[in-house]
Amino acid sequence: MAGIRIKNLQAASPLIGQSFDEMLFVVDLESPDTTLKMSGAELKAAVGIGRHTHELEDVGGLVGELEKKLNCAGGTVSGDLRVDATISAKNVRIDEYLEVPELKYNRVTATGNEFWATDAVVVDDVWKDDDGVFLVTLKAAEGENNICFEYKDILRGIYFTDTGFQTAFFEVTGIIDRTRFDCIALNDIEPQRFMTLVRQGNKTNLQRQGSVYIDGLHKYLRVLDGVHDKDISQQNIKVQLGDLSGINHPTFGQLSGFGALLENAYISGRLVQHNPDTGEEWTVGAVAVQGEQVFRYDSDGNPDKQSITLSAQEYGITSSSEDRQWQCKNGEEWVSIPDSNTISLIVRHDDALWAGRLTLTLRYIVQGVYFDIITLSKLYCGEDAITIQVLSSDGNNFINGEIETTLEAHVFRGSREITQSIAPALFSWLRFSDSTDSDNSWNLLHQGVGSNITIGNADVFRKAVFECQVTINPIL
Repeated sequence: MAGIRIKNLQAASPLIGQSFDEMLFVVDLESPDTTLKMSGAELKAAVGIGRHTHELEDVGGLVGELEKKLNCAGGTVSGDLRVDATISAKNVRIDEYLEVPELKYNRVTATGNEFWATDAVVVDDVWKDDDGVFLVTLKAAEGENNICFEYKDILRGIYFTDTGFQTAFFEVTGIIDRTRFDCIALNDIEPQRFMTLVRQGNKTNLQRQGSVYIDGLHKYLRVLDGVHDKDISQQNIKVQLGDLSGINHPTFGQLSGFGALLENAYISGRLVQHNPDTGEEWTVGAVAVQGEQVFRYDSDGNPDKQSITLSAQEYGITSSSEDRQWQCKNGEEWVSIPDSNTISLIVRHDDALWAGRLTLTLRYIVQGVYFDIITLSKLYCGEDAITIQVLSSDGNNFINGEIETTLEAHVFRGSREITQSIAPALFSWLRFSDSTDSDNSWNLLHQGVGSNITIGNADVFRKAVFECQVTINPIL
């Protein structure tokens, strides 16, 4: 066999990568004492391992390291364990916190049925004192700027019990530091460890009474403001997009279906509305009816006026004579008044429309969609008949939230007005809206203020009814 003289050694990696199976290797055996020749392919078949599986005892040092981490009785990791590898597991249970830079579930990011855009924290520990006040410690990692709540915040949390998910409410009664605060429970559920708390509102701080949240179960998005307790009222809903069926609106009544409820809307382009049944285009508008509402009769049966003129105002629309109609209410039916397709209507005290009744309810309706209702009354003179009539200088309906009017109270004994003979301190005004607490405060400020008051935007949230209460001197 010819010899080969090697002058310069070459790297073996290229040859091994290309033709390892064809290379020849010399193997010495001790028993029996012999020398064998084998190819690279034979060597891989004899000693190569397709899958690296080893008994734990065969991996030097691993068993000892695991014994330091594992409680043999329960298999609990008692210290930090870091794995620099990919792990696949059939089932994973995490009893406490899961912290990851990115969490993916079939490449779809998901959350629970409620998603809040507001201050939010996770409870790490709770201690209850003898007075029923809870000291809550928040979860905070080293070096993180934890967001703590503030005094008088109204908190909301969801907790799973044996009977299902329950919503808990708390009021912050004291701040200790950036991770601890005191609170009281506003319902029967106590704060729990691992509970996520969000700020729903604040009892006194107007700047912390708003939030945004998405309810996936009930299918809507809400923007809230003015929330000062655990109950969210209709007044707090500034915007709602989605299912509106849970809203009983003070102006629009019970809502249904999917849509948008907006406190204000600013639109620079054209707003197009279509009839969902016919596809015909609708114009967004409104109408309002104004005029006196009472015929007063003296002791001889003579009215103080022969007729009342009612005028209709249209906002956002301009109707034609074919589109408009005056109607009167007869039981549950609305009956059209002949030849009444004008913008105003004259009603006489002896009109046949009264049909012997003392009240007459009329409606002005445009395009079968936009309408306003007014009720006229007949009041006959009586020896002790004292009545109060409240008139508004700019009508009873206001569009786009621009409210400015003067309310005037007129007091009558029979058909004779006695307003000027009553001292201003005997006139008190009352407001009725969907916020009883606010009404009480408003009423206190409007006691004994006279027969006239001015009403603006701050006095009305969507809808309010005003009454005048007068203390009458019996000798008048």
